[in-house]
Amino acid sequence: MGLSPEALFGGWRGSGRTLICVPDLTRAVDVGRALQALLPRLEGPSEVLVGLGLHRPMTDAELAPLRAACPWPIRQHDPDRCVPLGGPLRLASAPHAEALPPIPARVSEHMDGIDTLVQVGCVELHQYAGFSGGHKATVVGAGGRETLSALHSRAMVCDPRVQVGKVGDNPFREAIDTLGARLEARLAQPSLAMQWLHDGRWVVGPTQAAFSLAAELTRSWIAVPRRWDRVLLRVPRIKASSFYQASRAATYLALSPSPPLNPGAELILEAACPEGMGRGPGEQAFAALMGETPAPWGSLLSGPVPRGAGIQRAFMLARLAARYRLRVVGCERAQELREHGIEAQSAPWTPDAETLVVEHPFQRLPQVGS
Repeated sequence: MGLSPEALFGGWRGSGRTLICVPDLTRAVDVGRALQALLPRLEGPSEVLVGLGLHRPMTDAELAPLRAACPWPIRQHDPDRCVPLGGPLRLASAPHAEALPPIPARVSEHMDGIDTLVQVGCVELHQYAGFSGGHKATVVGAGGRETLSALHSRAMVCDPRVQVGKVGDNPFREAIDTLGARLEARLAQPSLAMQWLHDGRWVVGPTQAAFSLAAELTRSWIAVPRRWDRVLLRVPRIKASSFYQASRAATYLALSPSPPLNPGAELILEAACPEGMGRGPGEQAFAALMGETPAPWGSLLSGPVPRGAGIQRAFMLARLAARYRLRVVGCERAQELREHGIEAQSAPWTPDAETLVVEHPFQRLPQVGS
């Protein structure tokens, strides 16, 4: 579906100083089209901020389509150049031994003094937030290093209420939305969200309302009648740049509400991983922790608490490994993965009749009885 500015924006116009927060290449959003649709709607000085979180910066070649789509300056988020957003956020205790830590409230310095905020993103399954989208574009995509570390602490991401596809009674989502509301309170007008759905539709409106509607419209579960011993997850190219990114497909399914997996089932991840374990600072912290912890990494869940943003991916893989087996096929840097305890091979793998094939694991996941 095309992006019709009149139909989507109605009478909305941005005024004063505007910041447009957009995702990096790990999200399948036509950012250039979104920026072009915004062009006639913004009346003051504007700039674009690429929400990297702790991913690697985009290259000049990767940024070229954004520069061609708009006349505004394009910045990339630096998690060490942030401003406070009030005092630390404190949530209720987790229902297990550890308490959820206070979350330092810090966001990109580029949000200081803005009048209008536009958050561009897609709404798809997310391990912790239930679904990506909404205030996650700024609170996580443009959050401070300390904020990201606390949000992704072991106590938070292993809280049983934090689950893929779950928005309500989810402390991770609650933290994002609460910090987003703090940011909203500083603006001259409510923030606007442009939310892309995988069926091609856009939902545009005030951030919380647009996110809620987009999540409601997203059909994420596919009902299957039985459990399997082997599943092949085909990771799309945009998500297969690194094992850090691609491995989400496996943990999304393994830790979903009702996965169609027998105990000890094999999850086969079809992902090229040309960047190996990953090249961003968070991805490198994850790789270092995986490399120094013997597989299947159970000590990460019960021993001393490792700290730092990015390492939460290791916690998810340890939870997966406690129940199932993971293998990566068609991997360009299989040796690098093996050095970090991941079973990996460069050769492709052909599924047989006893393999459940999942074609779009970031959009829709099979569930027993859903």
